[in-house]
Amino acid sequence: MEMRRHHLQSGFTLIELIIAVSLTVMLLLTASALFMTFLISGAKVNSTQLVKQEGQHALIQMEFLLRNAIELLPNSFGDECIADMTEIKFRSIDGGETTLAIEDDGGVDKIASNSGVYLTSGAVKIVNGINFTCTQNSDESHPHISISFTLRKGTPGLDPTRDIVQETFTASATVRSL
Repeated sequence: MEMRRHHLQSGFTLIELIIAVSLTVMLLLTASALFMTFLISGAKVNSTQLVKQEGQHALIQMEFLLRNAIELLPNSFGDECIADMTEIKFRSIDGGETTLAIEDDGGVDKIASNSGVYLTSGAVKIVNGINFTCTQNSDESHPHISISFTLRKGTPGLDPTRDIVQETFTASATVRSL
C-alpha cells in the first residue's frame, strides 16, 4: 500500500501545468513579436534601398544629359530657361533634341526622356513632381540647371513612419554650350 500511495503523488498538479503552459505561451508571443519586427524592418530597408537606387539613377542620367547638352530649347510650354519648370528641352551633342519630364506610362507617372527611356520605374511614386530651375550667367553662355524631385515607396497605413519611405533628390548641372 505504501508503494501505491507514492505512485499517486508523483505527477504535476493542475497549477503547475497552467504555469508551464502560460510561460510557454509568453515566450512564443515574444518570439513572434521579435520575428515580425525583423520582417518589417527588413522590408523598410529594402524600400529605402530601392528609393535611393532609383533616385540616384535618375539624377545621374539627367545630370549627364544636361552637362553634355549644347543648348537649351523652348519646352512644350515655350519656356527655355526660367525657375520652376516641370520639363526641360535641350539639344544633345549628337544634334538630337531631348525632353526630360514626367510621363504617364499606363497610369503610372515616371521620369522619362522623349526617347522612350524611363529613368524611374513603377515601383516608386513621384510625389512632388520634377522641378528644373534654370539660371543664366551674365553673358548667357552657360545656363545652370538645378534639378529636384521626390520619390516615395509605400502606402499610408496605420504607421506612416514605418510604411512609407520618401526621399528628395537634388543636383545641378551647367550646360556646356559649345
